[in-house]
Amino acid sequence: MRLNADLKVNEDDLNEFQTIIGFKFNDQTYLIQALVHGSLFSGDKDKLNAFRKINGLENKDYEKLEYLGDSVLGLIIAEYAYHDRDINEYASSKGLTIEGVCTKIKEILASNKSLKPVAKKIKLSRFILAEPHVNIDGKLSDMIESLIGAIYLDGGPGHSDQDNNYSIARDFVYKFFDIDDALDKISISNPKGLIQEMFHQNAWGHPSYRIIDEEGPDHERYFTVGLYLGEKLLATGSGNSKRKAEKAAAELHLKHLHEREQA
Repeated sequence: MRLNADLKVNEDDLNEFQTIIGFKFNDQTYLIQALVHGSLFSGDKDKLNAFRKINGLENKDYEKLEYLGDSVLGLIIAEYAYHDRDINEYASSKGLTIEGVCTKIKEILASNKSLKPVAKKIKLSRFILAEPHVNIDGKLSDMIESLIGAIYLDGGPGHSDQDNNYSIARDFVYKFFDIDDALDKISISNPKGLIQEMFHQNAWGHPSYRIIDEEGPDHERYFTVGLYLGEKLLATGSGNSKRKAEKAAAELHLKHLHEREQA
């Protein structure tokens, strides 16, 4: 995002970004605030204060909007999960609680892994207001949440009631997040966690992982790990780290369970 000589944020850049996200702000100060990284004018308080004053900013950077946006995103995901009937069937088929499945869906959609593709879709890094030498990649996920917070507060032209503002923020999330695929990502994202919860919910005992075999030189070790319930071997998995091998074993066992349910 460019700044004019008088420190005013460039209007053309603001318009371009709003076109990309498909949302026109009634009060652009919310948008600008959402895009201000803490490094901007670092060490020059006078310049930062002048920048804030001329652009009408309430806070020094995006962080308060991030906090708000995180809560709004959580509510949007929770509401989606409430209305999704597939979640009930999934929880029942896996022996899980609905609350547990909904929590996992929220964790997946609000994770950095899910937020970063959204940042890429809307070309967010091009519009962040930060010092040129600062690597902002690690903050893009946070600033997606600040953008959601800004959209929620603004609500668009002609809108000011909070109920409508929520629906506008929800529309943004539905447009750019892969929310419909969240349920399919549960076992993929954390198969070990799913196994743990499944065993706990069904009082099956505690699963354990044991190394069955190791091969290769020290710098290229390859592990085969077994997933056990007591002394019973449930599945095996392999990988170039213990963690990957354990994950593979958990994924295989989940696959076996699913196949038995479908038989």
